[in-house]
Amino acid sequence: MRLDFGIKNSRIWHLCSLELEKNSSATLDNWTRYNGGIKEIFYINDKIKFLEIDHFNHTFTFYKSNIRKQNKEDFRRYYKDYFEYTEIEEVSI
Repeated sequence: MRLDFGIKNSRIWHLCSLELEKNSSATLDNWTRYNGGIKEIFYINDKIKFLEIDHFNHTFTFYKSNIRKQNKEDFRRYYKDYFEYTEIEEVSI
């Protein structure tokens, strides 16, 4: 199914599609996803925030980081094409 949306990295698909309980987290490679219920936040190496998902407003925002361009595109495809969320302009922290 991930290939139907052009998502090349299966680890990104797996991390994003994991069912997480509220206030729990999952780590895969150097990405960590925290579930706060309405919002989910992704970090690189558990230090650098690079993506925030707002499930209430159906939006997502990237933060300036060193995430690889292809990985960023796969995250974007997951939330924009699969979930049909709207991307908010990139933010500097």
